[in-house]
Amino acid sequence: MNIVTIGGGGGHAQVLKGLKRLPGVKITAICPSTDSGGSTGLLKRDYNIPGYLGDLTKCIAALCLDEHLAKALLHRFNTGNLSGHSVKNVLFLGLEQTNGIQVALDMMYQICGLGSHRVIPVTVEPMELCALLKIGNYIHGETQIDTIAQNPLWHPDYHAIQSIYLNPKISASETAIDAIKKADWLIVSPGDLYSSILPVVLPEGMKEAISSKKPKVVIILNIMTKKGETDKYRAMDFITRIEQYIGLPARVILCNSTELGGEALIKYALEQKVQLVMSDEISDPRIRLAPLATLTEEGCVYHDPEKVSAELNSIFKAG
Repeated sequence: MNIVTIGGGGGHAQVLKGLKRLPGVKITAICPSTDSGGSTGLLKRDYNIPGYLGDLTKCIAALCLDEHLAKALLHRFNTGNLSGHSVKNVLFLGLEQTNGIQVALDMMYQICGLGSHRVIPVTVEPMELCALLKIGNYIHGETQIDTIAQNPLWHPDYHAIQSIYLNPKISASETAIDAIKKADWLIVSPGDLYSSILPVVLPEGMKEAISSKKPKVVIILNIMTKKGETDKYRAMDFITRIEQYIGLPARVILCNSTELGGEALIKYALEQKVQLVMSDEISDPRIRLAPLATLTEEGCVYHDPEKVSAELNSIFKAG
């Protein structure tokens, strides 16, 4: 089966860690090219590259067969001139500058033992992610969208994101379009809705390719909402917005059923993030509940790759 996954770095990587366990699948992970913060943002400014570096390399590391190598690639320097940068970003930048992006990708696939699996940016053209807010204002740049709630004047009732777009309008790569056209299943990974997931389908040609091919769509819902992007969102709010942007209804919507409590909820409550509310959406026959949440030692909530893998395997077998 040809499986195409879309999304940003963290949640997308968790899905890929699960998917790579399944036999008989060929995975193509398509990542956004709009990141403008952190290590990617610094390298983007210093070396004039599009914002695909961090998400792309994180997903490559997630599909890496050697866990020790994957850990090394994800290592982030804490001191010196490389402080804030990860091994994977520095390595890929060096490979790309000396060989071009396609050869750099091929070399990373080989180094990480990806076999037939691939991770690609949706585009390599420069652009900026922009958002229209409820009050009519526009904000520019993925970092500004991602951190909008840090503004002391921000209020969820007035500054809710209404839509996002790219400036200038650019086209998806032929590689990304071709992957969509060959897809049997399209997996929408969890992540920041407006700054990680939806930017993947904004380049021209992506929505059209999805609509014409009509792959079977699985949406894996977030476990938590995010302050500044999805305040007060319920499951159906996520589903409606994702289906609007991809232009195709989902066949299955996978949602966590584990109720979080204790220190985990307190930690997220301090960031004004809450567990996704299901309410009346549970009556939607497409929704599939499963205990997907897991906690790290630091109390961070993630999708468990093994549980995601088991659920997706069952969904694929059911067709």
